[in-house]
Amino acid sequence: MKRIAIASLVAACLPFGAQALEPEISEFRHLGELAADGFEPFATSGVGYALFGMRKEAEMYLCFIADTEEALERRQAVLLDEILHGGAESRDVPNIPVICILTQ
Repeated sequence: MKRIAIASLVAACLPFGAQALEPEISEFRHLGELAADGFEPFATSGVGYALFGMRKEAEMYLCFIADTEEALERRQAVLLDEILHGGAESRDVPNIPVICILTQ
């Protein structure tokens, strides 16, 4: 009985009852777009593997690396050449893509 009473109380206190909210769909944004639009970074605890978040007023995005194995290997090869051989033939490396997803 005690469990039923507690569950009823919790359900009554939730704004939408005990039903789960269906997530909305939105397009991801690149980190540079958000920065250009005046969003500012905030720290996260790594929840969901997020690197950090971007916030502007009530809008918040969580940001993630969207890398490829090939790009990672190319960056590592160039950096190892620099470290081990005192200079890489070329310092050109693929950028690290960071995409941000709107939270709700």
